[in-house]
Amino acid sequence: MPSQTGTVYIGSDKPGIRKGMKPGLVDAKAEGDKLENLAKKANLIVFEASSVSPLFSPFKNKITICPNRVTITYNSFFVKDEFPMPIENITGARVARSLLLATLYIDTFGIARPDPFGHLRINDARLARRYILALIECKKANIDLPCGDMASLREKLKSIGMVRMGDETKEYHNI
Repeated sequence: MPSQTGTVYIGSDKPGIRKGMKPGLVDAKAEGDKLENLAKKANLIVFEASSVSPLFSPFKNKITICPNRVTITYNSFFVKDEFPMPIENITGARVARSLLLATLYIDTFGIARPDPFGHLRINDARLARRYILALIECKKANIDLPCGDMASLREKLKSIGMVRMGDETKEYHNI
């Protein structure tokens, strides 16, 4: 009697592979759903802020924070320079403040570090930092952000990105 040998695939823990599929084959429906979800996330804006025009300069720079990337837009005479940064390439964000305005510094790896984003309102700079830090933590924890209720998502991200002072549990300056 001939022996029966071979491989039987009963299930897989890998996403995109259905039960009974051979390795190397990808479930087109699952990949299509991933692509659809990514397209929805690309259109979401978690936070957006513009710089306060410095004296003698009519141009405002803008920062846009999406679930997948942060984009800084620098404006000057006849030039609009967009600097997109995937969340995976951002390692941190910090704020330096003066009496009335603040500067946001974004630390990166694998891509060029953006110029400091200055002339922001203090509250806008702090919120931008909180959202960026929260999105970094979500990416590290491999959390897939929902595309639904943006108000709820923003509140959760604010909570995750909260900067604390020492051992205190109070929110840093309530922002």
